[in-house]
Amino acid sequence: MGKLSAVFVLISITLLPLQSCRGGNPVYDELMRRGVPIGAREVVRLPAPTLADGLTAEQQRHAVEGIADGTHTWEELTRRSVVAPFVFKMPKETDQGGPGRRVDLWFVAYGNMSTLENNEWLERQFKTTGSETDPDNGAVVKVLTEGDLARHGVRLGQSADEPQYVFAELTLLDRVRLSVTTRGAKLQTPESVTTASLLDPRFANDSQYANRWRPVLRDDNNRRYLGKPEPYFGYGSYAKATRLLDPPGAILIEYHAAFAEPEGWFNGNNFLCSKLPILAQMIVRQLRRELAKSH
Repeated sequence: MGKLSAVFVLISITLLPLQSCRGGNPVYDELMRRGVPIGAREVVRLPAPTLADGLTAEQQRHAVEGIADGTHTWEELTRRSVVAPFVFKMPKETDQGGPGRRVDLWFVAYGNMSTLENNEWLERQFKTTGSETDPDNGAVVKVLTEGDLARHGVRLGQSADEPQYVFAELTLLDRVRLSVTTRGAKLQTPESVTTASLLDPRFANDSQYANRWRPVLRDDNNRRYLGKPEPYFGYGSYAKATRLLDPPGAILIEYHAAFAEPEGWFNGNNFLCSKLPILAQMIVRQLRRELAKSH
């Protein structure tokens, strides 16, 4: 499949293995209430899920058709095929000259909902993505321990709704090596699975798990090396998978993210945005294939 995209990387971070919260999803609640901080001066808001729990089949269909804006029919969107249409948007209102970006992705896949609740499967998707994106360095993922957290005054309580802290490091489009520490949580209901992640600024300068990025450079012999580390300062997302009542076996997966794109990533040009639609197609097809294996 070749090199995968920054979008798949961001989706993978959102889907990292997380413990389930019984009473709610505190990270998701914070995202909806406050938005995603992009540095000190910018906040990007994420939309509410397209599908709430408890909808009828007719209500689900009406909501899904609404996101397509007439470009695809219900029958096309729910076609049982790896190459069925999907909906991808980068809202223009977030393009105000700052580093904040937002992406929204919706697609229907067929498989078992239990697969999306399986932490081993989710971790495998993340590591596979990282390895294909950067075969030399691969992807790193680590759930932080109480000792790791204590250095920053983070103390986990006994509540089942405690977020989990995850460190991830990977490469974007062969140009940027990115590392982030996020707070994440997962909520499972009989109808859906919702995972949410938010960059934790307390790890900005951590000696092991810093939020930072480094350019991927090449020397005169075309050998890759990493440039000077720079701080990374904004990321938040959630993904919701909802079982459709009709057609049987169909799942709507929606993903909403806001992230900082520092000017130094691609020298201020439109390189990332120009790649996203084609690369989103690769993402959707791969996830559909993997889910179909479980059906």
